[in-house]
Amino acid sequence: MVDQQLIDYLRVKTKGKLLMSPEQLAEEIGIPTKQQSKLRKEGRFPIPFKNIGRLVYYSIYDVANFLLNGETISLKEVLEEAPAPIVIQKKAVKPKATVQDLSHIFMLRAFAQSLEERATAMLSLAENLKDYANKKEMAENFNKKFPPKGTATALVKE
Repeated sequence: MVDQQLIDYLRVKTKGKLLMSPEQLAEEIGIPTKQQSKLRKEGRFPIPFKNIGRLVYYSIYDVANFLLNGETISLKEVLEEAPAPIVIQKKAVKPKATVQDLSHIFMLRAFAQSLEERATAMLSLAENLKDYANKKEMAENFNKKFPPKGTATALVKE
């Protein structure tokens, strides 16, 4: 459910398109476009990208997958991947301590905070607009009951 909500949100951000530009991605994850470019050239950018001409795009599905799971394998690659052969180890090997990449959690938190800030700004704007509408309505009602001097129609004496 969260996956679909995130994809729906990203679709709205891209105006219904399934691809995001580096600028749109920078808005969501906080990595500037120049830094994205540098990381892509070094082969270290965690989200798969597509070159279309000179332009670079990211699939919203890959972006959502990375934000939620830190995974960068696209659905197409998962479907094409063959099952791994089973390897039987004869000797017990002490597992090496691996460093787990948790950058996706940082990205997800930054993304969530960005959404929260936008939501707060939108709520504030909505309250200000309601307040303005109420004040405008009160002013109009007041002017109807008590018109300014010189604008009232003169009563004709009979």
